[in-house]
Amino acid sequence: MLQDSVNEPRSGSFDWGFVILVMMLSVVGLINLGSALYSWGESSGMHLMWQQLIWDIAGVTLLVVMAFWDYRLLNRWTRVVYGVAIFLLVLVLFAGRVISGHRSWLGVGGLGIQPSEIAKVATLIALARFFSDNPNPTEYRLRDLGWPALITVIPAGLIAAEGDLGGTLYLLLMGFTITLFAGIRKMSLMLIALVVIAAVPVGYFTVLSPYQKARIMEFVHPSRDTRGQGYQVTQSKIAVGSGRWLGKGYRNGSVNKLKYLPEKHTDFIFPVLAEEWGFLGSSFVLMLYGALMWVIVQIGERSCDRLGSFLCVGVAIYLFWQVAVNVGGVLGLLPMTGVTLPLLSYGGSSTLSLFAALGLVISVSRRSTLF
Repeated sequence: MLQDSVNEPRSGSFDWGFVILVMMLSVVGLINLGSALYSWGESSGMHLMWQQLIWDIAGVTLLVVMAFWDYRLLNRWTRVVYGVAIFLLVLVLFAGRVISGHRSWLGVGGLGIQPSEIAKVATLIALARFFSDNPNPTEYRLRDLGWPALITVIPAGLIAAEGDLGGTLYLLLMGFTITLFAGIRKMSLMLIALVVIAAVPVGYFTVLSPYQKARIMEFVHPSRDTRGQGYQVTQSKIAVGSGRWLGKGYRNGSVNKLKYLPEKHTDFIFPVLAEEWGFLGSSFVLMLYGALMWVIVQIGERSCDRLGSFLCVGVAIYLFWQVAVNVGGVLGLLPMTGVTLPLLSYGGSSTLSLFAALGLVISVSRRSTLF
């Protein structure tokens, strides 16, 4: 009887540390976004601010719904979730709107939906389901990884067809890291590395568009075209550096106020934060991200089954690569890819997808094993 009670999943308990971290980042995001949009004028800036507030409220609502939904039902619904994501990625190729050179958006009424954001969460769910259903007592061999490769490559290929190189690379990174966590034999890992090394030059010369090649060359030679392709990254680094230790104060960033960063509410939201709140303020926000990922992994370790564990690890990896790729890009450490900063950047599809994933983490937490 005692053993049965120990292994019985519990329901109703929230990890309030997790919830507080999510809410703190959301509030910081809204405050910082308000500053980024301030220089646009009251009408256009407030319009986007209200839009993001509505997206955040909808996201929190979705988080609560997913928290009370039993994540174990994904054992039955994973194929449907993944199938819908793939369908939307195919649909956007034929009926999507072209924005910034990418056919990545579906118009639904007056709203724009970005299927690639939905595909990120659907892919991590599908990978979590595969590895939970196919445990390996040692490590996976290359021949065992056919399905995980397909699960990742199919949406990545469709996103590449949209012209979204950043979304493609992000999805491949996320899928590979989840697979790496599941365990891969060293020889298999070496073979994968050799394939990737061989594929990079082939992809560069045969797959990438001139614009995408220019973005890579901008990263390799950042000072070559500071008024053209390298303009935003150059201004981004100026903003980050000028913030020094304590920043210039809320709404006092010169790069922000003088509109030197055209995409400061989306891809380049971090430089606004760094310029106004300085090294200490921006480091504090990065520490909040790190704490959130750590809490998610801890929830996964307490999960009563492998599906919950892999879901939590997948969400932590999903967050990690978004933060790393975005911040690395605006600092000039990585090529700019168009990946937004979670909970801080403006966006509807990305906000809803992220809150849905975070809701799954709470669902795992509420049903974790009693110790």
